[in-house]
Amino acid sequence: MRLEAVELRLLSLHLHSPHRTSEGEEVDRPVVLVRVCTDEGEGWGECAALAGPTYSDEYALGAYDVLHDFLVPVLLAAGPPRGGRAHAAALEAVQGHHMAKAALEMALVDAELRAAGRSLAQRLEADADSVPAGGVTGMAPTPGQLVEQVHALVDAGYQRVKVKIAPGHDVGPLRAVRDRFPDLPLQADANGAYRMGGSATAVPPGLVALDELGLLCLEQPLPADDLVGHADLARALATPVCLDESLTSLGRLDAALALGACRVACVKPALLAGIDQAVAAHDRCRELGADAWVGGMLETGLGRAVNAALAALPGFTLVGDVGGGRRFDEDDPFGIVELVDGRVPVHFGPGVAPAPDPAALRSVTTRFDTVSR
Repeated sequence: MRLEAVELRLLSLHLHSPHRTSEGEEVDRPVVLVRVCTDEGEGWGECAALAGPTYSDEYALGAYDVLHDFLVPVLLAAGPPRGGRAHAAALEAVQGHHMAKAALEMALVDAELRAAGRSLAQRLEADADSVPAGGVTGMAPTPGQLVEQVHALVDAGYQRVKVKIAPGHDVGPLRAVRDRFPDLPLQADANGAYRMGGSATAVPPGLVALDELGLLCLEQPLPADDLVGHADLARALATPVCLDESLTSLGRLDAALALGACRVACVKPALLAGIDQAVAAHDRCRELGADAWVGGMLETGLGRAVNAALAALPGFTLVGDVGGGRRFDEDDPFGIVELVDGRVPVHFGPGVAPAPDPAALRSVTTRFDTVSR
């Protein structure tokens, strides 16, 4: 397969419901799409970077620029025809920018699969035709409103709910949810909002109190680079600690598990620079007996389909952020996935997801560039 050109698109989308976390509120959802054009057909990839550098140091417009100015030219100059796996080595010349690299890898994998008439699930040897749906709700103004939001997710069929928390918005709201739903699989996500005190025993009181609530895990309580602090916290809590933002490479995953900084891993292909690295992280967790699940990044139907196929792998032992329903005010070019009995179907057609609807794609595109040989 010979790569001939790469098209970049910036989509302007708006979340159907604002998403509030400890990092702020997400309403606008710019999405960078990559379309690779090869001598055997096309392939699509999605960049998960958000509007601003809040979740990580990557953001949508910056990802667009680094793709246009650096990553795509490197890829086009890489030499003889090669597949998605080999192209990853060529991109190592550019430091960082994992989300932009993951978008390119997704597009290359999509092109290869479409040309071969195979699905991503077949490539991954994942034979489940659906995966359990996991819902996420942001912080709400009052515990009562949070309970209402969780109730809506439960009514829609979600089998696990994750609630965003922050200092001062933790025990009370979560206790209200637990009182209303005593048997609901529930977890909390702090997005790095807490800080340890001056000693290993100085655990934030709000986190200690979470042990009473029977949570599946506490996700990313401390900043991403504080593996030692997470290890201290993990020893102090009965609730399993899960890492997300911290896990940007297999080396970081190995270090976190070796230190005891987590017992659970949230695996995101965007943070790990692509699907293949996410599979490697899955394999590592399975080998070491760590629980793992697939995390989401407010993706379109394209990214959601990738996450569903990954979540079908046997080492993902916990329900992931794999959902359905309408996400944006605008039409999603890759369609809306509907839940069936609390599960999300896995795509088994050619490619990583169905091809986008051209009219819907045009209607939300605000910037377009082609980079060719």
